Order: sequence, then structure tokens, then C-alpha cells
Amino acid sequence: MSLHDTDALIVEASTATESLPDPTTVSGRTHDLTNTSAASAVWSSTGATPFLVDGVPTATLTVLAGRARRVQSDGTRWVVAPTAARRVYAGTAVSDGSGNATFTFTPAFPAAPVTSVGLATTNNNVTEARVTALSGASCTVNVRQSPGVVILGISVLQVPQPLSGATVHLLAIEAGQGV
Repeated sequence: MSLHDTDALIVEASTATESLPDPTTVSGRTHDLTNTSAASAVWSSTGATPFLVDGVPTATLTVLAGRARRVQSDGTRWVVAPTAARRVYAGTAVSDGSGNATFTFTPAFPAAPVTSVGLATTNNNVTEARVTALSGASCTVNVRQSPGVVILGISVLQVPQPLSGATVHLLAIEAGQGV
């Protein structure tokens, strides 16, 4: 574990476990904890709950890969500034023979994100796309079509069947309120 006892504004994570000095000894000190590695960095400090995240005392602070978090000592705890925006993932995938399109979130979201699905296809049948599996690490969308037939002059939809080759658009946003 690397202890970063410096007055520098930007403190870059070099390992998966990082440490800050006791917040009671550096009142007013501000740091941007920057993680440039491919793995999440877990920051710790002295005391049972040295961090204050959104008003909640906590023992550690996780900074996701490629992200930064600003902290400032209030003389008691390291107060974590709210993030400027929630993480957003946007991607496309083509449905396979079973009608499934799978998306992998790298790095994974801390919890299952809120998703929105769109579908692009030249198929003229009635189509549907629905999320069938969702976690912080991935999302699977199943795409089906219902061909129409005319029986005795009445249009009827057939039983839904998998739609292969459709382009699925997925928008996933980190769950939460505010900015």
C-alpha cells in the first residue's frame, strides 16, 4: 500500500491499494485522486471511517479505472466531492442466431445500470427488443420478430421467433440521482 503524504493537488494511483494520511493532521488539504491504471484503486486512511461520501461516513474510497475523485480534509474526514457526471456507456451489437446481443461493460459498473434499448433492422415484421439479463458487468438483449400472415382476409401475427442480424443499440447509465 502506497502512502501519499504530499501537498500536491493531483495524486496518481500506482497500485490497487492506496492510502492518504490522517485527515485530522492535514486540515484543508485537497487532492484529485487520479487512477490511470486498468484496475480500480481502493483508497484508505487512518480511522474507522475516514471518508465522507455523499454525507455517509465510509472506510474506503474506490476510484474506478480511468476516473478521478476530488477529496478535501475538513479536519475530521476526507470529504469526497460529488462526481461531475454519472458514467455512461453507449454501444452497438448484432443479434446472433438466437436473437441475442451481448454487451460487456469494461470496467464494470458498481451496480446494474439503467438501460435503454434501440433496434435498427430492415426487417418489415413486427419486432421487439428486451433486456433478458443485466448486471454491473454485462447486458444481454433478446430480439424477436412476429411475421404477419393473412387468413381469410384477416391479418394475424405469428408466434414470435428470434431475429438474427439486427443491430441493437444500448445506452447504459450509472444508477442514481443528480449529476
